Amino acid sequence: MTYKFSNDKPIFVQIFEQIQSEIVSGKLKEGEKIPSVRQLAEEYKVNPNTVQKSLGLLEDKELVYTDRTNGKFVSHSKNLISENKEIIIENKIKSFFEEMQNLGYSEKEIIKFFGW
Repeated sequence: MTYKFSNDKPIFVQIFEQIQSEIVSGKLKEGEKIPSVRQLAEEYKVNPNTVQKSLGLLEDKELVYTDRTNGKFVSHSKNLISENKEIIIENKIKSFFEEMQNLGYSEKEIIKFFGW
């Protein structure tokens, strides 16, 4: 698969967001082994250090953990994964509202578009 990175944020953040999305959507299952840094670097066509930085962010959020001899795995915590999913949704909604307000729409007008 070919990934296209944008210029609006660092590549390691975009990779972090991509893997995070795969975890919270269930594409990567709880306890599933994450491909190695080298494999991910080849897949994303980036330097392994970039991937390592992304995985470090995932570990900081406890979405991924390391088993010293076996590699990195998706968290077993359904609650933690669910919490991260909610945070992503809240951030996307907040960003959407900010963009619409920057275009001159009020909250009432934005909500009206949804028929709420």
